[in-house]
Amino acid sequence: MRAKHLIPLLALAFGSAQAASVSVDRTIAGFSSPESVVVAGDDVFVSNLGAKLEPMEKDGDGFISRLDRQGNIKTLKWAEKLDGPKGMVAVDGVLYVADIDRVVGFNLRDGKQVYELDLSSAGTKYLNAFARYDNRRLLLSATDIGKVFIIDIKARKFDEMAFDTPPRGPNGMKKAGNRLIVVEWGVDGQANGGVKTYQLAGMSAKLDKQYSPSPAGYFDGVVDIGANRWLISNWVKFEPAGLLQVLDARTGQVSVANEKIPLAGPADIFLDDQGKLWVPGMMEGKVYRMTIRR
Repeated sequence: MRAKHLIPLLALAFGSAQAASVSVDRTIAGFSSPESVVVAGDDVFVSNLGAKLEPMEKDGDGFISRLDRQGNIKTLKWAEKLDGPKGMVAVDGVLYVADIDRVVGFNLRDGKQVYELDLSSAGTKYLNAFARYDNRRLLLSATDIGKVFIIDIKARKFDEMAFDTPPRGPNGMKKAGNRLIVVEWGVDGQANGGVKTYQLAGMSAKLDKQYSPSPAGYFDGVVDIGANRWLISNWVKFEPAGLLQVLDARTGQVSVANEKIPLAGPADIFLDDQGKLWVPGMMEGKVYRMTIRR
């Protein structure tokens, strides 16, 4: 790979350009391995894997919780009998959920299931995070097999995104114009994930840049905080050592936003339209409502 595609960040990790920080407004307890948060209208939805942190088990104890914008739990089990619900996205009145090897959809008004798409034929057991592709299609990462699928909601079918340089354990994703940012969980059970950006052309993705934030880790969620900066969640390891890292895509500088706020398993984060950051602490059974100081 050409040198310009590789931007080592270890030496820049303490750069001062446009640093951001977070403060906790509220800590909400009572969840069961919360993985993802989505805000839709006046409601906040939280996916729960279940009592055990077993993201690939079809055990039927997963569920979706419904909260208000202040973080009060309205219905703990708004949608039930899922297996390992992870990433979610709300589109046209439907909440789509990645559940191990299928996508299920629930009516946002009443919680009734209105959609299902089986992806088991692709060989995945770890469908993970969504990104909007366009008005009728979604992108969905399959972390275990290193692939990203394009879901045609209306046609109820899926195709595989073609990468010239595939991501290593793709997890969280965001699309901005014809660019796609992918944060990687890593491979072989090691904390060796990174961050890649791609140029999109139809169903193909060409590597643009890749970053190696320090410390390396298990990268999970990503949100856009403006000025070419991305806030990324990093488990680092399986204990209260998780980080919220700010990556400046222009300079490659990385800073830590959650100094002195320990997080255990910061998973699929969400930044709402009121500027509140929602962070699931997957290993803690908690969700944090935060304010970002930019």
